[in-house]
Amino acid sequence: MNTHKFKKDLGYRGYIFSRDIKGNFIPQRVQNLVIKDFCKRKNLFFKLSSAEYIMENSFLMLRSILKDVKLIDGVVFYSIEMLPSKKKLREDILNNLIKNKKKIFFALEEIEINHIKAIKKIDMLINIKDAYMKDNLIKKNKSLFKY
Repeated sequence: MNTHKFKKDLGYRGYIFSRDIKGNFIPQRVQNLVIKDFCKRKNLFFKLSSAEYIMENSFLMLRSILKDVKLIDGVVFYSIEMLPSKKKLREDILNNLIKNKKKIFFALEEIEINHIKAIKKIDMLINIKDAYMKDNLIKKNKSLFKY
């Protein structure tokens, strides 16, 4: 018997992509397995995931989750890499969830956000990752940058 029927837990909505994540294609099945495992280990009631549309920079499904935010305890993203690259949009989404007292998890990185101050740490982590990737790309392709 599912004991969650008798609890007041609303559950955590998964959020996955049907498009590349920073140049890597991860099948939806794999993304869901990671989220399900994360939820099981954290003892979170997992609801089905919403899969974002394949169009680049589409966040229609994420906006749909935000619209129905009262029906969930929070969101479990597959990865931090799925957040919008535009800082303002990213902050608006995260602020919306936090202001509604929802928890945010990133399953792949094992990160939890439940307060506004953590958003700055997320921005810093994204900036570090982006700078590292850019620097690493330049080092690997030095011949392309010689004049």
